[in-house]
Amino acid sequence: MACLLLLGVVVAGCAGESVPGSSVSSTTSGSLSRTEAQVLLDTRAAAVLAGDLESFLGTLNTTDADLVKRQRRYFANLQRLPLRSLSYTVLKSDWPDGLRAATWGAPVSVPQVRMSTQLAGYDRVPVSRITGFALARVDGRPVIVSELTGAGKQFPGSSPAPWDLVRIYVRNAGGTLQLYDATTRVRADEISGTVLRGIAEVRDAVPFPWDGRAVVYVFADQQVLDSFEGVPGGNINHLGAMTFPMYAVLGQPEVAGTRFTLLPSSIRAGRPFLERITRHELAHVAIADRDEGVPIWLAEGIAEYVAARPLPEDERRIATVAVSRARKGVDGMPTAAEFNGPDQAWNYALSWMACDFIADTQGEPRLWELMQALAGDESSPEGEDAVLQRVLGYDGTTLSKEAARRILRIYG
Repeated sequence: MACLLLLGVVVAGCAGESVPGSSVSSTTSGSLSRTEAQVLLDTRAAAVLAGDLESFLGTLNTTDADLVKRQRRYFANLQRLPLRSLSYTVLKSDWPDGLRAATWGAPVSVPQVRMSTQLAGYDRVPVSRITGFALARVDGRPVIVSELTGAGKQFPGSSPAPWDLVRIYVRNAGGTLQLYDATTRVRADEISGTVLRGIAEVRDAVPFPWDGRAVVYVFADQQVLDSFEGVPGGNINHLGAMTFPMYAVLGQPEVAGTRFTLLPSSIRAGRPFLERITRHELAHVAIADRDEGVPIWLAEGIAEYVAARPLPEDERRIATVAVSRARKGVDGMPTAAEFNGPDQAWNYALSWMACDFIADTQGEPRLWELMQALAGDESSPEGEDAVLQRVLGYDGTTLSKEAARRILRIYG
């Protein structure tokens, strides 16, 4: 899958920083056993799934107004989602003392916890991440003291979802789950229409069945934008959208589901750019892991080809740098190492025109045949050229030159 991106790891701050209002009652006595911690978190999960706010709040230290406010928002967010499952598993390891807050006092248990969630209709299996909770006994009752570290951050490696960070607004439409924040929700009608039209257009373009189901993040809130790591090119402000897999377990290959996000620059741009970039990301969603292992130029080039396909030829815009770069000549398709660097716009343009050239001269089926032939191939560039030669009748250098000539012929 192309445009891969994982929700980022948020690193906890220094010891000694504290969350306002996070102190534990002086009647606290005795840390929780792992069995008690598990029972407490099981109660929390059951309350969420049952929509029982009173029971959910009963698992908290309700003397902490900030904690209660954050958790009320979190509970409300989860009630808006098609949550099939939610579970917690208390692990044997504790988080280091450096993640504690002095105001929590002692004893407070801070176990590492595996949290698993699954969105009905969108995740094939649960998505599991390691997080943590500060737990204590307040007035003799086991409760959650904090869902954040002592510095007020998410626990390291927890990969927070948007609903962990801000209030979300949810729209279910045409088999899509669309998530907005307070800023972007005013554009929900426009964006929803764009997504649904894009699904129909992408379904018409791909040569395989696709159910058109998609999870779409549309956020302008900086907390959410800052939670993304592994951003292509290293700067989220340079991107208009991203597609990324939700791995069932980080570091393991199984993918539970796919998300794509439309970023603020695309929302501000409006039509027709918003429609085109939406189709690009939906192409990645539809293709899913069918392009696993293909060269990045082909994965992105096909997505660009699908995105531009519904447009009249005279409305198919290309990056302004493409013509000048094409005039300088080219001797190969861009590699993964260079693709999202300073020449990103040129690399996308060349890749699109390479795919456009293949479809124009040999037909669209040849483009998909090439993707299938290269899928899973992790060989050297010579191996890639051998596949190109077999499927197309020429190598990558020839293809790049034909793509550059096509740019000049259409746009020069």
